[in-house]
Amino acid sequence: MKQQYPATALVLLVLTLLGFFVFPGHTWLQSDTQIYAPMLDRMMDPALFPKDELALRPHVTWTLYDEIAIALRHLTGADFQYVLGAQQLVFRFVGLAGAFLLAQALGLSLSAALFAAGCFGLGAVINGPAVLTLEYEPVPRAFAVLLLMGAFGCAANRYWRASALLAFLATIYHPTSTAPFWACAALYFLVSRSRKELWPLAAACAAAVATVLLCAVFQHGETERQIWFGMIPARLEAIQKFRGMYNWIQFWPRPWFWQYPVLLLFAGGAWLRIRPLLSAEARFFTLAVAAYGMVMVPLQYLLLDVGKWILMPQFQPARAVLFITAMAVMLGAAAGWHAASAGHRLEAFGWFAVVFAIPTNGLVVQLFTQPDTRKLPLVLALSVLALLAVKWPPSAVLVPAAAIFLIPGIGGVRNYPVLHTAPLRALSSWASTSTPLEATFLFADVGHGLQPGVFRNDAKRSIYVDWKGGGQANLLENFADLWWKRWNEVHEAKLPLLPLEQYRTMGVDYIVIRPANRPPSVTAVYSNSDWAVVPTRPPAQ
Repeated sequence: MKQQYPATALVLLVLTLLGFFVFPGHTWLQSDTQIYAPMLDRMMDPALFPKDELALRPHVTWTLYDEIAIALRHLTGADFQYVLGAQQLVFRFVGLAGAFLLAQALGLSLSAALFAAGCFGLGAVINGPAVLTLEYEPVPRAFAVLLLMGAFGCAANRYWRASALLAFLATIYHPTSTAPFWACAALYFLVSRSRKELWPLAAACAAAVATVLLCAVFQHGETERQIWFGMIPARLEAIQKFRGMYNWIQFWPRPWFWQYPVLLLFAGGAWLRIRPLLSAEARFFTLAVAAYGMVMVPLQYLLLDVGKWILMPQFQPARAVLFITAMAVMLGAAAGWHAASAGHRLEAFGWFAVVFAIPTNGLVVQLFTQPDTRKLPLVLALSVLALLAVKWPPSAVLVPAAAIFLIPGIGGVRNYPVLHTAPLRALSSWASTSTPLEATFLFADVGHGLQPGVFRNDAKRSIYVDWKGGGQANLLENFADLWWKRWNEVHEAKLPLLPLEQYRTMGVDYIVIRPANRPPSVTAVYSNSDWAVVPTRPPAQ
């Protein structure tokens, strides 16, 4: 058996690399790294972003994400993009390895377990909380979730020390994301007959809490503390509902809301179908974490929508529904494989169809009730391939490997926009070499566009206000007030433009607009096919 370990690790590595570079892929400055990157840059060099409120108010007190990234940058000399990306790649492998171990604890053979791990590696969009099972960006939540998959996989096989280590690492990266694991571990401790074996988990939990608290005391660069206790003031509630509507369960559309009860029923049905084949630990953790995710939805509604607890937009417990989706994939793949092995091909086809629908469409029910002519045939074809693979197990891993190419290729699935264009890079290059370090820019006609965050990082120049940065309103009350004031001052980055004197009064030095929107009477100091830059101050004579 030990001779198979290198080959198994190699297959998982190949799946990791395909998933990283093809589908679901990875991104930089497309989402939350637009927030973390300038904070980290300023921690390294306090001269950067002197007038950018986003960079001036880091919110990384309760995580070692920043300390680890800065230490690795000092050690390697590499930019944060590569330091964080390397960690993301390593943790993707850990997540797939955890899925593989969990699949083995679900009674699957080596080949079948690789198939299930590959299905998990296709990722899934979690509508509602606006997260992913495999995040595209190297952010703390992404690292923690993947480490937790490793911890669950180890726990399902009674590798308690390895599980404890991975859960410890997950906690120091992003404590709130690890609540599902620690809640399930605590419950397992209460019901277990062999509690002495579980001491590594208790020790890891205590060590993680102590480490996070200790580092919070010596946190570098904190300028505004996150508030944990109290009710959300009415003005802040209005801002958060405007900018972070996804946090409020009352605003979830019906298809999003019902997605998780449906997937929980699916996962529960698969669990019942294969229950006798599971290890005792897999039987407990797979069901417990899925149920935990479902319970968090009404709990968040009560604590946030009704109770207005100010901690909830920071904690966002309903994000745990991602584990409903993850377990639906794992249990569905296992149930399908076991059913096909027993000759129940039609049943197996049904399990596999849902497993492949999850990464292909996100809203599973919608795919079957409102068929997409590209996606539905692809899901059905992949399910047939999975059935055929059961007859020749060594080929099983080729099915999810093919899906990595087919879902974006034939299915047309692309979950993130193309932001890093040549004109935007040229604009950033010009700004970094031709404007003062303390210059402040405003993208005045992009609305909710994400281009300002790309520019901020690449040009290393301050942004007056942008939509993505407003997400910090969930975490920092004073920042929320300032962001709201600025966002309204500039008409939510929409036309028409204000008089240049008004922008100058705000502290904006340069307006970035589409060339077609440049006032005829104003001369641009820089322009290309996509962007024009207008100074708010007349040129020196």
